[in-house]
Amino acid sequence: MLALSLPALCAAAPAIGVFTIVEGEATVIRDSMRFAVAEGLQVQADDIVHTADNAQFVRMELAQGGVIDLGPATRLLLKPRFTPPGDRPTQAYLSQGWAKLTAAAAHKMGLSSARMDVTEMAGVAVARVADDVSFLFAESGTAKLAERGAKGGTYQLAGGEAYERRGADAGAVMSRPAADIVKAMPRAFADSLPLRARRFQDAAVAPSSPVEIGYEDVAPWINAERSLRPAFVQRWNSKAREPRFRSALIADLRNHPEWDRVLFPEKYLPKPKPPAAVAAASATAPPAPAEPAYTPVPDPKPVDPDRDPLRPWEVRRR
Repeated sequence: MLALSLPALCAAAPAIGVFTIVEGEATVIRDSMRFAVAEGLQVQADDIVHTADNAQFVRMELAQGGVIDLGPATRLLLKPRFTPPGDRPTQAYLSQGWAKLTAAAAHKMGLSSARMDVTEMAGVAVARVADDVSFLFAESGTAKLAERGAKGGTYQLAGGEAYERRGADAGAVMSRPAADIVKAMPRAFADSLPLRARRFQDAAVAPSSPVEIGYEDVAPWINAERSLRPAFVQRWNSKAREPRFRSALIADLRNHPEWDRVLFPEKYLPKPKPPAAVAAASATAPPAPAEPAYTPVPDPKPVDPDRDPLRPWEVRRR
């Protein structure tokens, strides 16, 4: 299977960008394979990028303009597909960690996450997503964001302002980011680095040593927010035939009920009517119309040529 998958990984979809800086360990999950990130490797829609806890910095320069930088312990999905589609930003989805976005006014960017969506951003902004923290810092330019949830608000940030939401508390805009957030921010995010995509225009960097994903590699995405999960059922449904992957899916089924139809298709087959229902339907059915009685037709009376008169058009032969 691996030999068949490698060519597809290289040429299946058009590139939407390229990795131009990789400092530390990072992984790409493409289709059902995973492999190491390398400088010059193309970025494709639906790529999932994970950076290790000790990673320092990973940069993606996008073909349509804009830059996404990732810090350590970060999970990011390119071009997320939501169900229903709605009007959420679809450039990238930040599941966990740190992301720095750079965009010109002519090519504004957006970023989705479970607790906040950056709906429009021009300039430079830094986002952080953790279990109990949502944070956005408009380093320069402007940014609009919308809180997720029924009571979520919308906010407009000017350059230098920050938005923060912790736990169940309401979010707030501050004139500057909190000190503990600034201290935790990846150091590489403070640097202004030149663009390098042109260096890799003629490079053909192939995925190195791709291997099949395991459930543990993608569990955070299979168990992600409800609007994301259907896309992953479609993407990885063939993995349900692998014993270990299937067992893990079943064990966590309460977190991803969309997989029940894939795991147990027999539950969704049309159910036959019970015998009692069939008998009741027969009893209430109208009777079939009776066939008309058969009336035999008598044989024709034999003709006596000596006694029966001729009709005007007949001639009796002698």
